[in-house]
Amino acid sequence: MEDRRFSGVLEKAAEQAIDRDEALLLFCESEEFSAAQELFKTASLVRNKLLGTTFRWTGGIASVLTCNLQPLCLYCPYWTQPKEPLSMEEILRAARYLKEHGVRDYHLSAGTTLGSDGREMVEIVETIRREADADSTITVNCGAALSMESIIELKNLGVTRIGASFETINRKLFDEVKPGDSFEEKEKLCRMVCEAGLELGSGLLAGVGCTDCKDDCAIVNGGKVTKSRYEDYVDFMFFIRQYPNLKSVYVSRFFPFTGIPMTEHPRCSAMEGARIIAVMRLVLRDIRIGPAAGWSYDDIPLWVAAGGGNEIGGIHITREPPYKGSWYMHQALDYRDHLEYRNTVSIATRFLKEMGIEVRY
Repeated sequence: MEDRRFSGVLEKAAEQAIDRDEALLLFCESEEFSAAQELFKTASLVRNKLLGTTFRWTGGIASVLTCNLQPLCLYCPYWTQPKEPLSMEEILRAARYLKEHGVRDYHLSAGTTLGSDGREMVEIVETIRREADADSTITVNCGAALSMESIIELKNLGVTRIGASFETINRKLFDEVKPGDSFEEKEKLCRMVCEAGLELGSGLLAGVGCTDCKDDCAIVNGGKVTKSRYEDYVDFMFFIRQYPNLKSVYVSRFFPFTGIPMTEHPRCSAMEGARIIAVMRLVLRDIRIGPAAGWSYDDIPLWVAAGGGNEIGGIHITREPPYKGSWYMHQALDYRDHLEYRNTVSIATRFLKEMGIEVRY
């Protein structure tokens, strides 16, 4: 009976968006690997039909502003790593590097200062436009730290998308793991971005919530299933789709960095992250969905097979960390003048070609 319901939902999903109960059923039933494969197959078919099999390279520069949340989010690696943001000269150097390497679509990631009007971010983009890059597509994410005036100025500077990453919309969990942040301010930012006519991006952090909540159950299609983080994932998808300008959602995977308050919390698996991407594809359909923190280039085949796309980060530039040269990234890492350049274009190109995906700049 369960198999027939599962197959029926996938048949529907191939042609139209699924509802909340159907999304929950897909999560519960796809814990079996063979079912996950069927889920991935449907999600990738929907991606190919709606977005095609051509991906676009993107890049990233982080962090361009200090995070002043007090306290920091409990999963944030800044508990153990320096918080010093890039200087303006370093930001310009990074922007020139991206342009020289053909990446003409990149994001500026920053920490959040609640109550800020975002003037510092405006000045950063103004300086990039004037001194390093007049015409690349730029997106920004500095949390709930922008006024409508700053949003309009960013739009006039050619910024196309602004991020408002909730990570979770479970209010109890949000308050527990993001005690220094404001859910209400993020909602306000989403509304302002849409009112200004800009694209909206958001993000979900997988694996940060409850892993086995057996005392609290939900009813799905007449059957009792364990309530867990699956409901949080589905609630996020149906919450975020209310915003008419939503164009992208990233899925990060929780990583228990040594020294963070959540060090003892379990790591989120690549399979769970991929299943989230797949179900999200069947709910949100034609937006850009992909990985962010907690994934590596080795995971490319999995999230692509799960329906992710149609962007892929090829180059990321950040402050040189206290450690250097992670063994699994050694071919992609370069250190110069206190910056880390992570260029995975050549490696990712080969992996994507094996998946039948073409990439363009």
